[in-house]
Amino acid sequence: MPNLPNFLIFCVDQMQACALGANGNRDVQMPVLDRLAAEGVSFRRAYCPNSVCQPSRASMFTGLTPRQHGLVTNGGRLAADVPTIGGALVSAGYRTHSVGKLHLQPYINEDRPACTGGEIDSWESEFRWRHGEVTKLPPDYYGFQTSDFLGGHGYYVCGEYMPWLHARHPDPASLHIAGNLKGRFHGDAVGELPPELHYNHWIGERAIDFLDRQAADDAPFFLWCSFPDPHHPFLAAKAYRDRYDAQALSINPTWRNTAETCPYLHHHHRPGQPALDEDRLREVTAQTYGMISHIDENVGRVLDALERKGLADNTIVLFVSDHGEYLGSHGLLHKSVWHYEELVRVPFIWRVPGASPAASSSVVSLLDIVPTILDFAGLDATVLDPRSYGRGGSRRFLPGRSLRRHLERGEPLPERPAVCEYTEYLAAGPRTLVEQQWKLTVYPPDGGGMLFDLDADPYESVNLWDVPAAAKERNRMIHRLLETMAMTDRHDAVLLGTS
Repeated sequence: MPNLPNFLIFCVDQMQACALGANGNRDVQMPVLDRLAAEGVSFRRAYCPNSVCQPSRASMFTGLTPRQHGLVTNGGRLAADVPTIGGALVSAGYRTHSVGKLHLQPYINEDRPACTGGEIDSWESEFRWRHGEVTKLPPDYYGFQTSDFLGGHGYYVCGEYMPWLHARHPDPASLHIAGNLKGRFHGDAVGELPPELHYNHWIGERAIDFLDRQAADDAPFFLWCSFPDPHHPFLAAKAYRDRYDAQALSINPTWRNTAETCPYLHHHHRPGQPALDEDRLREVTAQTYGMISHIDENVGRVLDALERKGLADNTIVLFVSDHGEYLGSHGLLHKSVWHYEELVRVPFIWRVPGASPAASSSVVSLLDIVPTILDFAGLDATVLDPRSYGRGGSRRFLPGRSLRRHLERGEPLPERPAVCEYTEYLAAGPRTLVEQQWKLTVYPPDGGGMLFDLDADPYESVNLWDVPAAAKERNRMIHRLLETMAMTDRHDAVLLGTS
């Protein structure tokens, strides 16, 4: 590419990798994403660095693990002084814009005072937006010069979408069931909204509007286009839900397997899980697939605009999710402390102009996003945080690696594990290490763990943690996982292997 490339990142929320047609799913209707995968490189073994929204998203923007950037669980905020990829690109002459969900600050904080030390406690607070205390994110918000913000999910969305909706519908509340509003959209309202009034359509429209303006600008751009679906509540717009026959869908084959062999999970978490029956799981699956189809259509609208405006030949496109969704795996829904593949393995599709399409089974991480973008933009890690170079002169403080040579020339990626962590209410939580064949999760002290041979047991049905024949692999992986614990603040990093 002769000029600095543009970057267009589509991020969705809580979508598992196995929902992609490119990864073998034959139920979901997603022609746009199928085409994107066929035109680019689809990584089938991409893992999130944290199994909940905020820490994982902060890692995508900073290139750092949650323990490095400090946002370790939902409900906190990313510190303002942590360098981001957006800020680095602005310094290099890029135009940066965000559309849709960010979630770098909490959106549930109704019981907190409006201001702390003269500042809004959260710019993404649903309460602040609903009460008019916030009507626009500030300029240069975590490196985004401008933004069109939407927060929340399903029936409790907030942000700039709401005035847009009210301007186009005389009485959105009429779509609600009486007595169930409680200041938020009732679930049925989302299903009854016409697709052209849904927030997915608004996100696509605002992204296209940015491309309209950018087509006349010589500056390269970085556009973050983020859909809050298919995160629960499972509420697809009716036109998309109706595309699916719930009884004809394939559901997770482990949905009845709820027995626990890990003491920590058996005693502290499984008892609190609600029973999942087949009819409910089928309906949840149909709703999820409907939401994905709706996203797919709007991704297509944006990609069509990119092509129409002559920008596609110099724009790198990424489709990614912040983490997955159990969707019935081992009798579970949503996300929690079980680091099964459905939760921690995510869609990861790159389309690079001029590069050959491929499907990759290499283990990669969302921590690789920032190094890859920096590489394509001709930048190195010093643009993110020069202070990091006072520690022995290392020029590689980021824990991830650039995928550029693999994407552009198909060069093999050396094997390297991915790490996923989870911190619950600021207490120690599980730490997971994923290799090409083996996967290890260690739970808090005396809690035991899980070890799976993914080649022989892709559905993670046989925990080998206490199997004597697997003790050598377990101990080896525990030692390797401990090496990663050296990443204790934003300026430390231990590379997990040779890149």
